[in-house]
Amino acid sequence: MSKVSPKNIAEAIYEATEGKSGASLAPAIKNSVQILHSKRMLGKSEEVLKELQNIFDKKTGTIRAKITTGRDLGTEERKRIESEIKENYKGKSVVSEFFKKEELLGGVRIEVGDEVRDSSYKNQLEKLKNFLMQEK
Repeated sequence: MSKVSPKNIAEAIYEATEGKSGASLAPAIKNSVQILHSKRMLGKSEEVLKELQNIFDKKTGTIRAKITTGRDLGTEERKRIESEIKENYKGKSVVSEFFKKEELLGGVRIEVGDEVRDSSYKNQLEKLKNFLMQEK
């Protein structure tokens, strides 16, 4: 017997609700909540939702990105970054959150899933410092 995990439940919910809407969707969602309750997993509902979001994103080709810069970006710059993410990750669409962190000094830090691409000036200066501090 396999272990009931948030991922297993999310997969079951996705299969049970796929293609449904309105009145036909409500019973499937109600059953899903009842299963979570009976398995004493209501406390894991956030994890289940996260897994469900991952499944949905994978099926629809959606890439979720967290983008942090040292300054505010204009619309064109945001679109260019999103376009590069879409191309690099072979996605159909990009859902992005933009953050400003002045201590980055400049450049950009992009997080997609577990992957981080950090080309911020702060990170590059730190790498240069570490290189120069190495013993020869």
